[in-house]
Amino acid sequence: MAGTFYGADVAQLRLLAASIRSAGRSLDGQRQMLAAGVDGTLWPGPDAERFRGEWKSSHSRSLSAAALFLKQAAEELVRQANEQESASGGSGGLIAGGPGAGLQASTPGPGDVSGKSAAEVRAWWLALTASQQQAFIRRYPILAGNTNGIPFSARIEANRANAQSRIDWLRNNDPEPKLNPWIFDSSYPARFAAEHEAWRKRQEGIGYLHKVVEGKVQLAAYDPAHSSIIELIGNYTADTTTVVTYVPGTTTNEASFYAGRLQDVPGRLVTADKSGGTAAFVYKGSEFPDGGFVEAFLVEAKDDGFVARSAPVLAGFQQAVALELPVQAQAVGIGHSWGLRNLTGAEMEGARFNKLIALSGAAMPPAWTPVPGTDYTSYTYPDILLTAETMGLVGENYPMREPAFDKHVYAPPGGLTPAELYSKDNHSLIATTDPENEEALADVLAEIRER
Repeated sequence: MAGTFYGADVAQLRLLAASIRSAGRSLDGQRQMLAAGVDGTLWPGPDAERFRGEWKSSHSRSLSAAALFLKQAAEELVRQANEQESASGGSGGLIAGGPGAGLQASTPGPGDVSGKSAAEVRAWWLALTASQQQAFIRRYPILAGNTNGIPFSARIEANRANAQSRIDWLRNNDPEPKLNPWIFDSSYPARFAAEHEAWRKRQEGIGYLHKVVEGKVQLAAYDPAHSSIIELIGNYTADTTTVVTYVPGTTTNEASFYAGRLQDVPGRLVTADKSGGTAAFVYKGSEFPDGGFVEAFLVEAKDDGFVARSAPVLAGFQQAVALELPVQAQAVGIGHSWGLRNLTGAEMEGARFNKLIALSGAAMPPAWTPVPGTDYTSYTYPDILLTAETMGLVGENYPMREPAFDKHVYAPPGGLTPAELYSKDNHSLIATTDPENEEALADVLAEIRER
């Protein structure tokens, strides 16, 4: 019928988008405050551990998903408003014509990547025009920055926008917690301290995120709602000869990236290659074991179910790495502590490496077997993990026992004394560029260069 109008008022669409976006940010802020309370509450015992596990595996994830849904819904409303405004000549009014008038059928959207394999996503992306690719990055930066199969150059571009969005949220929606002197619960001071410390760590990320926005740091993934951050050191191009996926260990979180020490070893691997042929991904694509000592090291790090949830995420990322792997390049996985457990779990999900290197590596998942054609090497000092492994406390098929691994054990800085067998410092040392670790690091470099 001529003169009939379909669609919504553009101004109302934008207002609704702003309201939904604000609700999503508020929900995610509440989730983070609740997480700080769950982690900071002094509540020992099996009931507490079960509750914390349910919070992390179910409730927190549900809240994150809801917040992400609201964010994406707001982005979709803004997109619809932009298209309607464009179709109506920028008047901001309603669109004349039939249902869907003014909408471009060729406009890429979330449905184009939903449920697709990395290879399918890559084929779809490469078939888009440059303007379509840029439109997708602008409209759906979370998807563009974190979907396996979208080229890493595009993901890095999208995550610059995601970093700016996170900075804006931290500045505008994350106020400093204030101590309430009228709460007389004896556990409140500890809970407040934990909440304030969590806030402080989030705010410390602004400096790091500014480097991302400026292009000084490259993020191949960045999605705080899903505990995901992956930094690329070096350039992953057609000239790359070695690409490293470096997976750190227990208690690694986003804040671990801020000071730069986490990136020391993979950074050394990149700079030591004077040809510029080495690139390294510092991987934390999902939640890692964290919390207090008991929860992180004695519960989650040992939990076969935990690694069964994290390993498919890593395997999916490695599929994306493999899609861009030049024919002359080798793929190297390096895992420190629990990171080795995650890497070998990813092998069980189909990830493949030319070389897999353990730095004081934790035990592999029970059903793991070595992949034919992969070279396995283990480097360690006498430390608390190796002692616990030899005593049968944290798994049986650990790298220093598994025949597939070539084994290298180094004398610790403190000498071969009984105390060194229980040293946490030695466990950390193997994943540093400290002078005391130069011999081990030189051997790692030599292993990678040997083709």
